[in-house]
Amino acid sequence: MAIKIHYNEEDDIFTIYDNEHKPSETIEFSEVMNIDINKNKNIVGIEIFYASEFFSAINKLVTKQLLESVKTVNVECKNYRNNWLINIIFDNNGDKIKVQMPPLRNSEYTSPLIASCN
Repeated sequence: MAIKIHYNEEDDIFTIYDNEHKPSETIEFSEVMNIDINKNKNIVGIEIFYASEFFSAINKLVTKQLLESVKTVNVECKNYRNNWLINIIFDNNGDKIKVQMPPLRNSEYTSPLIASCN
């Protein structure tokens, strides 16, 4: 996946997307997160609203200044005991800052996310 990122400072929206694959569906996961999937039901994008507030609530190292300056992120998705775990790893000049997103119980969702977390 060719991961690209964009941070809209004015609206505080952080977007991570796969530049090589187009989304076929957007899942409104919560009031702060949309997840894009392709026709093969793989995650190809994540959009975080109120990003500086959201990320800093999980990890204080992720500030608005970091979001403005970060150039690289990696995304991990794992399936564990009926839960999907998504980690976003920010590369801050060689320092890795990991943010574990809130777990998703796959029994509570009928979204196509299950295919991308196998």
